[in-house]
Amino acid sequence: MEHNISLKGRSDLLISGVEHIYSFSDKKVEIQTCEGRLVIDGEALDMNKLNLEENVISVQGTINSIVYSKSKKTQESFLKKVFK
Repeated sequence: MEHNISLKGRSDLLISGVEHIYSFSDKKVEIQTCEGRLVIDGEALDMNKLNLEENVISVQGTINSIVYSKSKKTQESFLKKVFK
């Protein structure tokens, strides 16, 4: 699966390679892509398009940041190892 991010003018965001949507609000979107967990912060965010067959999501609004983060699974397994 291919993963791409296209941002036009800080307001039109198109992401491919989406595997799961964890949360979606008007200020924050958290998704899992084939390249890792992705967090989008912004204002007046709206899901314009969701196509699960093509693994694509389109978000409109003011995009303030796009950040890849470690998944919770990685953090949990690390903590389990530490506290064994």
